[in-house]
Amino acid sequence: MFKTTPLFLSAALLATGLSLGCERKSEAQIQAEAAAKAADDKVAALERQLAEAKGLKAGDADDKETHEHLTKGQVKALERQLSDAKRRADNQKKAAVELAKTPAAPKATVVDVPAGTSLTVKLAGDLATDKVQAGDGFDATLAAPVVVAGKTVWPAGALVRGVITQSVPAGRLASGKGVLAVKLTEVAGEGIETETFAVQGAPTGERNAKFIGGGAALGALAGLLSDKKHQGDHALGGAALGAAAGTALAAGTANTVIKIEAANPVAFKLAAPEKISVKN
Repeated sequence: MFKTTPLFLSAALLATGLSLGCERKSEAQIQAEAAAKAADDKVAALERQLAEAKGLKAGDADDKETHEHLTKGQVKALERQLSDAKRRADNQKKAAVELAKTPAAPKATVVDVPAGTSLTVKLAGDLATDKVQAGDGFDATLAAPVVVAGKTVWPAGALVRGVITQSVPAGRLASGKGVLAVKLTEVAGEGIETETFAVQGAPTGERNAKFIGGGAALGALAGLLSDKKHQGDHALGGAALGAAAGTALAAGTANTVIKIEAANPVAFKLAAPEKISVKN
């Protein structure tokens, strides 16, 4: 019969302890690894959206010129978003690896930021259809803190990044209408998805600001610009909101130029819930 010696038992216990020690992860490390996975998931989602956008064809009833122009803009915007998302995913992975080497990482609380949460920002500069193209990035800062359940998720002044999703001067398309559409993609280094803030304009100087949610943005904009299938807010399937108080108004140095001025804050809304780690 095999006998267990004290020396063998001590070695076995030591090996077990080392194994458990290696497997044990801190709360901060678990959160960092979850954030890295979430960042990878966002990259995969954007890759799917980009593939779908590249394969999107205009229907027989669509205004083909408008559809093709907007689809090209969407592809450029998604390519920019994907490039930025890959950068953030790499940073999250590096942070998770570094955190595993840190014996005492600062504690953090994961806050669920719900869809529809408002983010009011100050643009770093004016955005205008004669200066920016779809796929261009822009910078801004939070004009007010984002607070959820009594915790400040992002403080006022936090760096914000966004992307131009469409830039069509009035008069460029057969309908005569144009649009300048933007969305936020990052706050304080965290990747986010907001609804699109779009300013529709006509050569007559008419300007109308709306929020467009989710994947309906392209079809909604096409409907607004062509007016062949939809009229006004009906093109947005009930997702449109008039320019709210405190939201930047559009202007133009010429009738064909559509501009969002930096002098006034712009309000965006989260399109999807986000899990954000807040240091205690």
